[in-house]
Amino acid sequence: MLRISLFVCVIFSTLSVYKASKSGLVELDEHSFEKLINKFDAALVKFDVAYPYGDKHDAFLALALEAKEVDELLVADVNVKDYGEKDNEALAAKYGASKETFPVVKLFLKGKSEPVAFDGEKGFTTEQLRKFVSDNTGLYLSLPGCVRQLDLLAAKFVKTATAGRDNVFKELQEACKQLPEKHTASCEVYKIIMKKILEKGDEFIKVETERVKKLQSGKISEEKKKELGTRLNILQSFQYALTERSKGKNEL
Repeated sequence: MLRISLFVCVIFSTLSVYKASKSGLVELDEHSFEKLINKFDAALVKFDVAYPYGDKHDAFLALALEAKEVDELLVADVNVKDYGEKDNEALAAKYGASKETFPVVKLFLKGKSEPVAFDGEKGFTTEQLRKFVSDNTGLYLSLPGCVRQLDLLAAKFVKTATAGRDNVFKELQEACKQLPEKHTASCEVYKIIMKKILEKGDEFIKVETERVKKLQSGKISEEKKKELGTRLNILQSFQYALTERSKGKNEL
């Protein structure tokens, strides 16, 4: 019977680790906390109830999934029990988190003695969490459907003078040939947007963004909604680069 129990425990432990790795969200406790967060440049940690659920947890989970390939960033949960042994309660209290304030999100930065607190009052969404991490770390967190290599080329394209943009477009075409097949649909969107900007100028970004948002508000299928969401996210990559370029000009 003992052998069977141990075997079952091993199976469930393996499944638990697999689930965490698939979602990108790591569970920390008072024993592993310091050891793990110190291994990363940045660690985004949510202190929450023992079995978290709801929109806020879903938003955090979505960010963990987006960030799972960002080696410098750890996205983790500390699940706190207010019963029995009260696991992790002291750890949560150390960072100002309690059951009255859950969920509490803190960003731990290597070399900094105190974490940065996420202001959930502004909206506890994946978008706000992503912005919070990017603003405080400078790390790249891609939107769904976006590809880091192509976002960098989008930024280069927007910041390049009109005469040199054809060359950047060619770079994009070559880059797309090297990417895995799963990025094919996204590649086509980057190409289309660049072509249209070459034809119509930077104002196309704003016009197309408004058009896509209008389409999203209509009656469309889930598949179409996802397709438009990808297009809008990629447009945001171009818009972000355009905004950064404008900031640079204003600072001169």
